[in-house]
Amino acid sequence: MSVHLVSALDGGDFYSETVRLGDLNGDGAPDLLFTQSLYGPREISCLTAATIHGQVLWQVGQPSPDNGHIYSDLPVQLYDWDGDGVNEVLYVRQATYAEPEVRGAQRIRERAFRYEGRATMVVLDGLTGRQKAAIPLPAPADDSFLFADLTGRGRREDLVVKDRYWNMWGVSHAGEVLWHWAGSPGHYPAIADVDGDGRDEVFVGYALIDHDGRVLFQHDWGDNHQDACYIARLPDGEWRLLFGNGGVHCLALDGEELWHYPLHEAQHVVVGRYRADSPLQVAVIDRGYPRTPEGKSADLYLYDLATGREIWQRRQPQGGWISAALPIRWSGGDLQEIMVYERGAGNPVAIYDGAGEIVDELAVPPEVCGSYNGNPGIHLCSHADVWGDSREEVVLAGWRGLRIYANARPLAIPTLYNNTGYHGM
Repeated sequence: MSVHLVSALDGGDFYSETVRLGDLNGDGAPDLLFTQSLYGPREISCLTAATIHGQVLWQVGQPSPDNGHIYSDLPVQLYDWDGDGVNEVLYVRQATYAEPEVRGAQRIRERAFRYEGRATMVVLDGLTGRQKAAIPLPAPADDSFLFADLTGRGRREDLVVKDRYWNMWGVSHAGEVLWHWAGSPGHYPAIADVDGDGRDEVFVGYALIDHDGRVLFQHDWGDNHQDACYIARLPDGEWRLLFGNGGVHCLALDGEELWHYPLHEAQHVVVGRYRADSPLQVAVIDRGYPRTPEGKSADLYLYDLATGREIWQRRQPQGGWISAALPIRWSGGDLQEIMVYERGAGNPVAIYDGAGEIVDELAVPPEVCGSYNGNPGIHLCSHADVWGDSREEVVLAGWRGLRIYANARPLAIPTLYNNTGYHGM
């Protein structure tokens, strides 16, 4: 194992399991945006911008360590929204839940029987945190959103916004609602210009929706929702639409199912080039107990995208039922690796190569996650090229702190290892 600890942040009242990365202070290096929310209502309560070494740049809202836990994905992103070369922070401020539908002792609130007012997309200056703009949204549209080019602007400057499980809207850059789709959007859509007309289509697992809201195909979702979806293109130009629910499914653009593996709960489906013997592969996490029979652990699978052939399976440690996977450029070469995190209390983050071997493990210090209501806290991971060396670092976040890890192995950079005053190579 060869891992370098880049940054260790502990003990602040503004830390959270939800962290976004991007340059906020204009120095060209990634910064951190810690996002706190009310657990049941999912309402964003505090945003804190900081450098990777913990220097606070600005803060909006009131921080509280009790609000660092994630219930769901949160509607917050970093992006150069106005095209001025500087990132903004965008987040959704909820409408008033006048008659909320509330479940359980934790007062889970995912929708309302009646709303008052509208939701609002708030745009903050990335450098100062001051509000720059406010865009009205349909009242229920407060779960997650992504940027898309729905209007042919040549850049992803429009929005696709959804509520938890029932609706999705296309919204123009100016705030005009372009279309509404009612169905089962699942947790998060995927977008790509699959028909080559210069505007993005939206894939939600059971349906493919054109830029103008026209449904290109739609399957019966029953009582299900998709847990993950992905759009990929093979070298021959053919598109593949992948999603996970009770299993992993691979569809053609017309909705025909090309291959399918029944699993217990395929929670993450990520395409990458993890090995050289085929163009693209699909990494899938199948969640373990208690979502599966008692004693069943989570499993990591790798499939060939073009054929659906299972390449290998790797059992995860017991207790990792919310394990997740991400592609990562850990080595910086032509091939990616697979990062698996939240593998159960006390278990490290694991980075697998395309052969299914663990090449590095990253510690999850207990002070980062702490405990909550007597249970171990969770951690979430993301990745970014912090050093600018073509390799990606791991950003591990919990409600009590954060760690950034780098691959410490020497990276061969051709312009340096044959260094000379007479440059001809």
